[in-house]
Amino acid sequence: MTDRTITLRSDLVERLEALAQRQGRSLDDLFGELLNTYAPVQSGNWALAVAEGMEAADIDWIDDPDASANSRDHFEHHLREKWKRTQNMGGDDA
Repeated sequence: MTDRTITLRSDLVERLEALAQRQGRSLDDLFGELLNTYAPVQSGNWALAVAEGMEAADIDWIDDPDASANSRDHFEHHLREKWKRTQNMGGDDA
C-alpha cells in the first residue's frame, strides 16, 4: 500500500492526535477504526451493514404489525397540529 497525504485543518489534526495518544494508538489505526464504524470495507452491501448495526444497537423495538399505517396516522396528526399552530400565531408571520 502506498502512503498519501490528506490536508486537514490544524485543529482537527490536533484533536485526532490527542485522541490517538489517549488511546495509545497510531493515527492510522484510529482512522481505520473510525472508517470501519461508518463505512465498513468487508461488507459490500450497505443495507446489510445498516441492518447489522441496527440489530447491534440497544433499541427497544416496537412489534407493531400495523406500524406503517400507524406511522402515517401519527405523521398526518403532527402535520395537522403544526398547521393549526401556524394559523393561530397571528401577527406578521401568519
